[in-house]
Amino acid sequence: MNKYYVIAALLVAAGAFFAFKCAQKPQTDGKTKVEVITPAAFKERLATDSTAFLLDVRRPEEYAEGHLEGATLMNWSDQERFKEEAKKLDKSKTIYIYCRSGRRSNAAAQYLAGEGYTTVDMQGGILAWRQAGL
Repeated sequence: MNKYYVIAALLVAAGAFFAFKCAQKPQTDGKTKVEVITPAAFKERLATDSTAFLLDVRRPEEYAEGHLEGATLMNWSDQERFKEEAKKLDKSKTIYIYCRSGRRSNAAAQYLAGEGYTTVDMQGGILAWRQAGL
């Protein structure tokens, strides 16, 4: 067999292999998938879920300026205390999490989901909630 045919065959095989690998679902980076829903869906699910536990992960001064009714404060910015308080949460509950804009709540939801909790994150945080007029 001509060496050019062998090289071409190897290149085709390598191309097929990489095409197959790229077509597969990407590997996770270790983060647990968290459900992120709109403020309207968050409000509806919160009202109808008998296992719901509402968690505000903002700083105490933000919470004091206004929060969703029934929300429990667990400051995500104080990681050590947050992780200690998280151990006391009931794993049979669905934890509905929000913050100001969605960044801290998603990080907190990822952490809690990794610890075995069922979490739902409100997209856009309380800013989106207010913008939606909820």
